Amino acid sequence: MKRTFAAILALLLISNMLTGCSKTPVVDNIAKYTTSVEYIKMEDEVKIVGLGEATHGNSELQSLKLEVFKALIENNNCRVFAIEGDFGGGTRINDFIHGKESSTTGNTVTTAEEAAREIGFAIYRTKEMAELIQWMKDYNQNAAESEKLSFYGFDMQRYDNNKEYLFSYLDKNKKEANQEVSRKYRELLADLNDESVYTQDKDKIKKGLAAINELMELLSSNKDEYISKSSVKEFDFAYQCAQSIEENATLQISKSNYAALRDEYMKNKVDWILKQEEEQMIFITGHNGYIMKTSNMPTVTVMGELLSDTYDVAYYAIGTDCLESNFRAVTSSGKDKEFSLKHTNSLTAQFKGVQENISYLDLTEAQKDSSLKELVNKSQSMNIGNEFDSWKKISSFFYTIKMSPSKAYDGLIILKNAEPSVRID
Repeated sequence: MKRTFAAILALLLISNMLTGCSKTPVVDNIAKYTTSVEYIKMEDEVKIVGLGEATHGNSELQSLKLEVFKALIENNNCRVFAIEGDFGGGTRINDFIHGKESSTTGNTVTTAEEAAREIGFAIYRTKEMAELIQWMKDYNQNAAESEKLSFYGFDMQRYDNNKEYLFSYLDKNKKEANQEVSRKYRELLADLNDESVYTQDKDKIKKGLAAINELMELLSSNKDEYISKSSVKEFDFAYQCAQSIEENATLQISKSNYAALRDEYMKNKVDWILKQEEEQMIFITGHNGYIMKTSNMPTVTVMGELLSDTYDVAYYAIGTDCLESNFRAVTSSGKDKEFSLKHTNSLTAQFKGVQENISYLDLTEAQKDSSLKELVNKSQSMNIGNEFDSWKKISSFFYTIKMSPSKAYDGLIILKNAEPSVRID
């Protein structure tokens, strides 16, 4: 076994060396094809703009979420931000940025740092995410009602915030026929919780799944009564929380490909958000691997590809890549560590001499230059972001995938240097 693994590594290293020896076109004055992020502007037909992350653990990449969002607000009147984070947690952050510190869940969120923790993943408990949330809150304080910003999560791998929002809605809008529906389902769904989300007994998950399906049927059959006591939007939010609980439980016991099913669910969430926002432009952000338009994985059709298939030119994908990256990542054993990587391909290498640290390249415009056209259409090893372990530094094979940038993305943001994100807990 050890000899086989060593042989595989040797072949990979030789392959990388041979690839590096191939002749690379040189683009004269590549800076003339790039712009600052603040000038990013979409065509009128674009409804969904996706921003990918080469890693979740870079300060600059997390800050880019806000910078790109600001550009879309200014240049396209975009008002909706959505992240690869918990749907129920997103509702709490949305309450916070709208000045509703006494959340519908009954638990108070009073600071942007507390709000960032509600996204559901340690990678987002950062100074950069808190700054983004605080900026959105400050913006809303001075904005007209029709211009206020909204915050969503489009992932479904957590239970607690979804349950609390759902039960608060049921408590607030009690059906005359059944005053105890909230209490009943709190008990039936008690075993579906964040603490044991990945370790829960499968039989208990199945019972919880049956209970949430029963509750969703109750909500659907009594939809008109619930709406009469609240509103269409409130009902839709509550039902989507129930949907998130059902999806997570299904993920935990499904025999299907976990990654493929999760991408499908995330795409459905983005569909729902777009409809909820009445087809206004929405800005979504997550791993490069979820935002890109090409899967490059035989068993998984990623969210970005599903969005591209549905919306065609109305979905615009922006990827990111770093030449030198110091970043935080969670290892396969669950530890939070800092790593350093230097990695270039024949496209990103063109940016070594560019003065700016962050450059935006429109991949359609890039093809007006013959050398640049060759590079953006050529298969490149690019970061997609994920968990990381020190041994992966042996070869870029372990932390990149081969893709044609122009097929995977519509635009690309290149960072020469990136530093670790700053954790707040």
